[in-house]
Amino acid sequence: MGNGTLQHGSTYYTEPATRADIAGHVKTRRPTKLRVAATLTADALALVAASLLAVWIAGSFDNVPIVSRLAAPFELDPRGGTLTFLLLTPFWLAVLWAFGLYREPGRSIGGASMSETPHGLTALTAASWLMMIAMVLVEGPRAPIATLIAFWMLAIILVPAARWLGKVSVWARPSFQERVLIIGAGEVGHTLANKISKHPELRIKLVGYLDDGEPRRNGNGGPHLPVIGVFDDLDRIVAEQQVDRVIVAFSQARHDDFLRVVRACADSGVKVNIVPRLFEVVSSRALVDDVEGIPLLDVGHIELSRASMAVKRVFDLVVGGLIFLLVAPLLAIVALAIKLDSRGPVFYRQERMGRGGKPFFIFKFRSMYVGADKLRDDLADQNEYSGPMFKMKRDPRITRIGGWLRRWSIDELPQIINVMKGEMSLVGPRPLWVQEAEQCRGWTQKRLDITPGITGLWQVLGRSDIPFDEMVKLDYMYVTGWSLSWDLKLLMQTVPAVVQKRGAY
Repeated sequence: MGNGTLQHGSTYYTEPATRADIAGHVKTRRPTKLRVAATLTADALALVAASLLAVWIAGSFDNVPIVSRLAAPFELDPRGGTLTFLLLTPFWLAVLWAFGLYREPGRSIGGASMSETPHGLTALTAASWLMMIAMVLVEGPRAPIATLIAFWMLAIILVPAARWLGKVSVWARPSFQERVLIIGAGEVGHTLANKISKHPELRIKLVGYLDDGEPRRNGNGGPHLPVIGVFDDLDRIVAEQQVDRVIVAFSQARHDDFLRVVRACADSGVKVNIVPRLFEVVSSRALVDDVEGIPLLDVGHIELSRASMAVKRVFDLVVGGLIFLLVAPLLAIVALAIKLDSRGPVFYRQERMGRGGKPFFIFKFRSMYVGADKLRDDLADQNEYSGPMFKMKRDPRITRIGGWLRRWSIDELPQIINVMKGEMSLVGPRPLWVQEAEQCRGWTQKRLDITPGITGLWQVLGRSDIPFDEMVKLDYMYVTGWSLSWDLKLLMQTVPAVVQKRGAY
């Protein structure tokens, strides 16, 4: 490998690659640049559409007498010039760039996602306030404030929608796919590969493993990737396989050699990710402290304060109330469809374990025939889920309308009632059956320290495709890393998860 061999004790090893070695060998397919360009184009189109619609909407108020009378004393002009707002498009794009909205599409695994929406909302809101101040200073009372407000309301909807449309359409091309190499073919490496393979929306092609030790056989149904070399082959493999990203899942390489190669990869445009040790207790929301350049990950405190719980409750009441008003017509239509489809009640009530081990009855739309619970024991040998929960992809107890309700998660909507009653939250751990919850022991019981939710990490990341032991780990991560912004992010991520029907059966 590289420039020669060096003697180390009684063995010879190849000198690790330098930055120049890797930079000279790697063929730059650069899906990173394509992803950023596609995201930038989607944003520009969305902003132009928002500008045109905002001018049209504000101009239509001229025909509303009450608006004209209110604006007359202040000489306010509700309209704004179309050309003016179109010329502002580079300004909005510059603000999104300054807020880091084009860093994630290029650097993060999976690229742009609906999870960026809160950051985009902040960026567009801040930019709108600055623009409003500038317009008032320049144009005074003739400033097109109404147009700016209409633009802001449209942009915060159209920008994330355009990004999502671009990701499900343009990003499907092979040139947008990242080729990823995993260093470490042990338990962690195989677990990581299995998880990546379950998410095709990440646009990742796994090329194989590098490992200096004896690789573990993959016996859990994941992708059967080859071990294509040892650590000293890294620069050659990166060049030959046109690797875009290297993920380190516990390498046995020497520390100094490893640092040199990782830095060379990073400096040459090959992205590098490192799985932290004790990752089972480190939340993705973990804070990072610094002691003279050494990063320290904060595991997090397991209990939420009373103030945090109060904020979470207010959020549930406000957002839950708005959601209930929006879905009320749908609830009525679904209730009628259930009554026409099969005999029995519209709602199904089941005892679940709530916060602090207090049981409550959850509300769901009935998706099974009456008496289905009594047949569960008869079907126990056909359970397709690992753990105490019961799941079947082709459950004979499900009604015709019930299968459709489950695929689109509409059967979960009545749980808004539980949210209003304070028994559940919009976001939180999945509420388990009392019998299932009783099988949680030790640290897994910490999931009962927070109110269960309609959606959460388990639902967003795959639902029934995620094993029980992984689910309780995700619940632990959620409790330790809770924040209001994370709840909002998970709510945003629930939309594409439902549309894509991840693990819904």
